[in-house]
Order: sequence, then structure tokens, then C-alpha cells
Amino acid sequence: MKTIPMQTPFYYRRPIRWGDTDVAGIVFTGHYFDICMEAIESWFIEVLELDWFILTQDHGIGTPFVHAEVDFHAPLTPRDGLSVRVDVERMGNSSLSLALTGKRNSDDQHSFTGSFICCFSDIRTMTNIPIPEWMRRRIDHYQQSCAA
Repeated sequence: MKTIPMQTPFYYRRPIRWGDTDVAGIVFTGHYFDICMEAIESWFIEVLELDWFILTQDHGIGTPFVHAEVDFHAPLTPRDGLSVRVDVERMGNSSLSLALTGKRNSDDQHSFTGSFICCFSDIRTMTNIPIPEWMRRRIDHYQQSCAA
């Protein structure tokens, strides 16, 4: 594991592709959740230095989502790139609340906001577990760095 320096705040950047859109030529409503999951897993890789596959397969820890919501502010098309900022709203004993803010790269317009809550759990027993201390330290450091 590397030392704690990391990109703060974390931005997930991606193009908007034709396959992301519906017949109106804008990102399909349901696809925003896929984009948010991509951003959150990329945040896990940056901040915790592991992806969900390694988390489950090597550590036996799952992070099922117990809440997900997205509010839409401006449409996205393939002419727009996207930057999604990931912030920690709250870290509980076993839960982690993340706030996502999506902006169009073409004009810096807010496109969407989202709120996602996951619970750390033992994948064998499907019971909640405390967030491991080493992860808690990294999440806390990220949260403090973003606030500074």
C-alpha cells in the first residue's frame, strides 16, 4: 500500500458515448446509476487502493448499497465530457455515505447530484461489519483533505 497522498477531491472523468444515450440523444436515465457506480469504484481504487473484485475476493468484504438516488439538473450528450466529484458525506460504524456531483466538461454546468450509501459486510455471513481500521483512516484522511 502506498502512502496516503491521493487526489483530493477525487474526480472521475469520462466521455459520454453514443451507447450512453436514449432516442432523445441524451444520457438514458437509468444509465446515470451505472456512471455513478463507475465513479464510486474508481474512488475506492484511488482512496482505498483496491477495487470491488479484490475487496470481495481477497478480503471477503462486500459493500452492498442500501440507498441510491440521483437528481437531474442538465442533460448530457456525446458532445459533453463528464467530471464526477466524489465526497464523503458521513462514515458510520459500517456504513459509508457518498455524495456525487456531475458536471459537463463542455460548459461546467451541473448535470446531476447523487447520494449513495453502502454498508461494509462479511460476504460469507451477509452481516454488517465495522469498516476496517486501515480503510477508516484513509477515508478520514480523504474527508479531511477535501475540507481543507
